[in-house]
Amino acid sequence: MNPNAYRLIEDDIAAMKALSQRTVADVSPGVEEIVRYSLQFSGKCLRPALLFLTGKIFGTLTEKHLLAAAAIEFVHTATLIHDDILDGASLRRHLDTINVRWNAQVGVLAGDLLLSKSLELMAKSADLYGIQRLTEACNLTCEGELRQMTAVGCFEMTMEQYLQIIGGKTASLLACSAELGAYYSGAGTETVEKFRLFGHKTGIAFQMIDDILDLVGETKNAGKTLRTDLMNGKPTLPVILYLQSVAEPQRQTMLEMLRREEVEPELIVRQLTLSGVVEEARKRAQQEIDEALALIADVEGDAEMKSAIKEIAFFVTKRNR
Repeated sequence: MNPNAYRLIEDDIAAMKALSQRTVADVSPGVEEIVRYSLQFSGKCLRPALLFLTGKIFGTLTEKHLLAAAAIEFVHTATLIHDDILDGASLRRHLDTINVRWNAQVGVLAGDLLLSKSLELMAKSADLYGIQRLTEACNLTCEGELRQMTAVGCFEMTMEQYLQIIGGKTASLLACSAELGAYYSGAGTETVEKFRLFGHKTGIAFQMIDDILDLVGETKNAGKTLRTDLMNGKPTLPVILYLQSVAEPQRQTMLEMLRREEVEPELIVRQLTLSGVVEEARKRAQQEIDEALALIADVEGDAEMKSAIKEIAFFVTKRNR
């Protein structure tokens, strides 16, 4: 992550992490070990960063910003744990996943506990709007994940269907982060909506890049198990673009490769890369970021914080993990 953007909120991120640790300190020792281990998966803290920087565009951060940031990061971490179980992944942030270090059952329950802790934090804010918005984001995240699971093997899905899935599973929490950051700082209704849309488009771009990195990324950089989308039959942007752009013989050959009982990821990745669809996917992600930044270009507020928000947005498409 660009250090210039984080320099402005490093104390806020530290305060959020301290709050997270205090929130899980009241569980039994055995459970606490599992939950504290899982908190190491939060990594970039992109969602809290977006919430804090958005809030600082319009004024001073409040306790509600802090509570919401910690709650959203709990939800995000829970989704990572559950994703690793669904994907059979063994590595996350260069650490063993919960399902490897313990087992899948422990992972499910650890994720559930983090979700309940997120509700505990939001309840402390006593702000119905924030509770409603995060609840809706959780609903959309779960629905998006379920839609993706029911679409396993459906490589011929449309772009509209793909965008609906990732708009839920990935973009909803980023949209909620930017929205609540602006809302808790007293921004007007129209401005709050602009930042919600900004977060949504940033989330769409983030998932598009995730799709690319799962194909062509390196484990040492990503710090997590790669090629799981191909191995688990999940339709991703490069695959969808390829199937929509090539002639019928190549299309059928790719579908046969994707549907083999023993998938050969390297062969598929090579064909997708040679076809140019990986770069096309990058361009589409960049277009989402450009549209996201255009939404907030005329918003008045702290110039330094707005510049940091732009750095965060540009990072989304330039990252290698």
